[in-house]
Amino acid sequence: MTDLKKFLEENKSTVHELLNHMWRTIERIAIKFEDVLPDVDLENSHGNYIRIADGWDEGAYANPGIIFPFGEFGYSLDGLFCTFSLNPNTIDEDLLAKLLDAINKNEGITLEIYGGDDCFQTFFHSKEEADFDDILQKIKSSKEDVIQIEISVEALPEEELREALIDSTKEFYNLFKEKECLVKLPNYDSI
Repeated sequence: MTDLKKFLEENKSTVHELLNHMWRTIERIAIKFEDVLPDVDLENSHGNYIRIADGWDEGAYANPGIIFPFGEFGYSLDGLFCTFSLNPNTIDEDLLAKLLDAINKNEGITLEIYGGDDCFQTFFHSKEEADFDDILQKIKSSKEDVIQIEISVEALPEEELREALIDSTKEFYNLFKEKECLVKLPNYDSI
């Protein structure tokens, strides 16, 4: 704990600035989503994982997030992200092609497809080659009732990349709504 105490003494102002930046960024972005995403709500988002070294570590602390019935737009130490919950039976080659086309327009945006129950079960990461048959087979053979589609950018992105992520989020939401593949998060089941 002595190392952490020393780190905080030396970096308190910078840590404070980073946390304020994260929250203020999410507050500004929430305004941009008010007329696009349904039931937007600012939240203290819990249960997030961040990449540490070569693995994942759960953050017991809250991150700023914009929650809506079908996902979350948030800010973690890894960066800005938007996660959508989809019905796995609605994911087809056409949808995958549209997702990859949208992501290929913005080099700094990462796309990941993973399990809703087992968030460590990755079906696709945009740093890999896209084999639609393989991705669809993995999803079909999994026991997942919900599939997560996440787009993200690294922390402290340039304004242009942040705006590209916001635009991609809007584009993905409209695509998923049109294809009727969105699944409400459990806490929205009563809506």
